[in-house]
Amino acid sequence: MSKHVELPPRVYPKGRWYYLVTAEGRKRLWTKLTKIHDGIPALYQKLADIHARDVAPDRIPALVSDWLAEVSTSHAKKTQANDRWVMGVISESLAEFRASQIKPPDVATFLKPFRLKPRTHNEMRAGVRELMRFAEEKGFREAGTNPADSIRTISAPPRDKYITDSELRRIKVAAMRDYRGKITRAGPMICAAIDMAYLTGQRVSDILDLRWSKKLTMNKAGEVVAPYIDTAGIYFKPSKTAGSTGAKVLIAWTPRLSAVVERIRAMKRRNTHWVITQEDAQPYTYSGFFRRWKRAVKLAGVNDCHFNDLRAKALTDKEAAQGMQAARRMGAHSTEAQTADYVRHRQAQITPATR
Repeated sequence: MSKHVELPPRVYPKGRWYYLVTAEGRKRLWTKLTKIHDGIPALYQKLADIHARDVAPDRIPALVSDWLAEVSTSHAKKTQANDRWVMGVISESLAEFRASQIKPPDVATFLKPFRLKPRTHNEMRAGVRELMRFAEEKGFREAGTNPADSIRTISAPPRDKYITDSELRRIKVAAMRDYRGKITRAGPMICAAIDMAYLTGQRVSDILDLRWSKKLTMNKAGEVVAPYIDTAGIYFKPSKTAGSTGAKVLIAWTPRLSAVVERIRAMKRRNTHWVITQEDAQPYTYSGFFRRWKRAVKLAGVNDCHFNDLRAKALTDKEAAQGMQAARRMGAHSTEAQTADYVRHRQAQITPATR
């Protein structure tokens, strides 16, 4: 874990674990929390659970704990990790409040440190707003009194990062090595996941959940609940649209896509369920994979590069080569407008001069 990670108050790393350090007279008590490699979201959820013990159910830590258990569990895995982080910050910052006590000025004070980061500010505002909605649902606040409604969002400029082919090659070269320049065992799989994301245009959560066959994706009700490899191509039902449009897409085989899958087969990992796995054949968590991606980007010297920018690159390149309809189908978007909004800022349109 990077030494630059900002930890909650009284939380310290020790060995492979995070600990909460409290005082009992002159004695210091070390309470084991979560493993460091589980990431910050898991740490915040554990803290929320601890704070929720022996407190009134309408206090913010208890309310957060209930919301994570009752609402967040219906979200996609990646979204759940983000929920734990956002709600963990809210729980720590507003721990002394009961739900009915929070007023607009309190929300404004909580959000003030995030004003220079519009996306984080808006995300935290949305978190408070949702938690207060949940409090109204539980009867802890009067209906129609959500304090976050009085706080304006901050306009965030649209993201316009386009990963060039050269940058992508540099990232993959960096993914093969550690900080000392030595080849890592994880490198080939990380590179395969990067190629898979670009060639299919899908989100990281769906890439990491990819299975080797349809049979391995079915729940007890016979429903397909994860993407899988098929004879005709790779089938995706994006997790982000599962609760809305339910859009599906089959990415047909191309020589390059087939070659990526064959590279993964040649690695001979023991796991017969998931396609993208760690060295011990276990599937990657989002946080575990994200750490490897961030390290590769840093070693490659590519600035301001997110994994989701690979999806933007895929849709932009698809639109340039085959048109907006082809990009819309790859992105599993219900309208061209969604796709156009996604790719329009990524790469400048080329047009000749007037004369």
